[in-house]
Amino acid sequence: MIAGRETTETIESCHSTWVFDVHRMRFRRVLRDTEVAGQPVATGWRPYVRLEAPADAETFTVYLNDAGSRLLTSWRHGAHCTQCAEHRTSELSLERLQRAIRS
Repeated sequence: MIAGRETTETIESCHSTWVFDVHRMRFRRVLRDTEVAGQPVATGWRPYVRLEAPADAETFTVYLNDAGSRLLTSWRHGAHCTQCAEHRTSELSLERLQRAIRS
């Protein structure tokens, strides 16, 4: 979680940092290695109804509707990531991540 944002959860995927505003049930992605005018690019906030992200799982799923018929699934990024192998993306500082979340 980001300091001072107790209702925020983040998950790293190979190409994005996923930010979940648990209180407001919305999420956005901050894209890695993508900037405009020196600032990270973030998607708009989107509503979700459920997040399944077991700590020991390689994937996580974001449910966009109650029926579960609209969902997003992504791979978590790890130290020796088998999904992105040699195509690693750079890390994003906490300060830049917080600015992107607030935009």
